[in-house]
Amino acid sequence: MAEKQQQDPAPLVSVLIPARNAANTLGETLSSLLAQSFTDFAVVLVDDASTDETREIAEHFAGHFPKGRFQILEGPGQGISNALNTGLAVIESPLIARLDADDLSESLRLERQVRIMNRNPDWQLCGTEVSVIDEAGQIIDQMECPKSSVEIRKRLFEKCCLYHPTIMFRRDAVLALGGYRPHFDGAEDYDLYLRLLEYGKIGALNERLVRYRLHPGQVTARSGRPYRMVADMALLCAVARLYDEEEPSFSKDTLANDVGQALRAELRERGFSQISPKVARHMTQRIKKAKARLEYLKGLLFVENAKAQNYKEAAKALLV
Repeated sequence: MAEKQQQDPAPLVSVLIPARNAANTLGETLSSLLAQSFTDFAVVLVDDASTDETREIAEHFAGHFPKGRFQILEGPGQGISNALNTGLAVIESPLIARLDADDLSESLRLERQVRIMNRNPDWQLCGTEVSVIDEAGQIIDQMECPKSSVEIRKRLFEKCCLYHPTIMFRRDAVLALGGYRPHFDGAEDYDLYLRLLEYGKIGALNERLVRYRLHPGQVTARSGRPYRMVADMALLCAVARLYDEEEPSFSKDTLANDVGQALRAELRERGFSQISPKVARHMTQRIKKAKARLEYLKGLLFVENAKAQNYKEAAKALLV
């Protein structure tokens, strides 16, 4: 009887790339992975209903990676979270590095992140700083992020301070949380970070290890930045979980009203114990800009600031 063929062990890292109509940039992205100093990794690319040559480019590059270390999956075409969850479902590597199909990893990226994750077994996720590039790939700026787990936790309760294409996380931790949540698309990364804080620590490297491309088609470039209100709801949900309360519900059709209702409830219940006056004011401004009903929110913001003797913020609340 023939012996069973022994299956190769999973690589230490899998790089998870969702791609939709990324033919113009995917080749450069995959080339940056071929140049990595760390080699014990695989690529899992989710072709999420592309109508251009994304798959053909991916198939071409597959032959440049070691056998069994490049996998192309068919995504459902239902948003980035579903695409990422498609990849998560098949990955066996203990560490997963995210990368978008238009961004580039510096050659030392995986090596540096694996090292710091091994040194900090209580870190569930590690980000890095980024170099900002334009459509032509030229560096035009740089963006920093907080480094210590204490500072990151504090900043995450103000805004999303980590860059999604830079992160490396522990597979088991994210799977234990249920992966990405599709109804938070646009702020799916922020929602994930806030939930991971309940599981362990998050850290970051003081190095620019990813080149982050700015272009008109990305979510953060869309007119009105609707993702910001999804991020507001992610934060309000995180606060509710801190107190073992049910998360406030929302839908994309009524998002501004839902954020307003959840913020009012939070201010009435706990004031500024978790949501800072500045964050609450910015949320209120976005609700107003969306032409949703403020329903006493402006007055409540003024009263709570006055009670807390935040007189400058109280004055600013009147101008919302």
